[in-house]
Amino acid sequence: MNPFYEQQHQTLRTAVLNTLSFPEHLHAHTEFLYVQAGETTVSVGAASYDMKQGDCALIFPGQVHSYHASSDNRIWLLIFDAGVAASFQYLLQKFRPACPYLPAGQVSPDIALAVCRLDDMNMEENPALAAAWIQIILGHLLPRLELIEKKQPENEDLTYQLIRYMAEHFQEPLSLDSLAKALHVNKYYLSHIFSDKLHISFPQYLGHLRVDYACNAMQHSDKSLTVIWAEAGFSSQRSFNRIFREIRGMSPLAYRKMVR
Repeated sequence: MNPFYEQQHQTLRTAVLNTLSFPEHLHAHTEFLYVQAGETTVSVGAASYDMKQGDCALIFPGQVHSYHASSDNRIWLLIFDAGVAASFQYLLQKFRPACPYLPAGQVSPDIALAVCRLDDMNMEENPALAAAWIQIILGHLLPRLELIEKKQPENEDLTYQLIRYMAEHFQEPLSLDSLAKALHVNKYYLSHIFSDKLHISFPQYLGHLRVDYACNAMQHSDKSLTVIWAEAGFSSQRSFNRIFREIRGMSPLAYRKMVR
């Protein structure tokens, strides 16, 4: 599973992830995670939360977040469009949680039940039922979160603008120079943001975005690998294979066989 985003076109997306670690990213959908085993650290904005088995968190659309695993864990992840949330859609789009994390002792058994039901079903075949279970999760979770009004776009800092721009343009030819020009800043200052704030280099960050897109395409489509690496923004199959192996620890072909 690939939590890194991109402009996802699927309304619903779930996966069970082992030893989940991923750098800062954002997307236009809502993200719910439930720790099934082990521990993980979730960072949202400048705050970090150490999560254990049974804990859950809700990441609202447009929030910069990351995952860091210091040991083995198993995370159930759900990504969905706000439209699936029905009456909760307004809250997801206009507000942000002061703290997105809920410890196991405060998690309703109905949330765990909904996770099991969603994990067992084919959501593409029964989207209405899937939406109903998602609304059960939100119905139990949102009242326990302190919500604050969403800041306006003019208050976005450069790091947010950087992540959002790359999420929208990673499939295009992209360099540190072109990125700096688009954001009207010095490229050396951008490099400083990558190393000091995102703790990853520009090429590594771009590689994660493109590899994640490729993984999602291999899992959910029958497109050839040639089409996939070109759509993801890679300049050649050689660079695709090299970067994919660096990030996933296997070849693209091996990954496709594993997920299909």
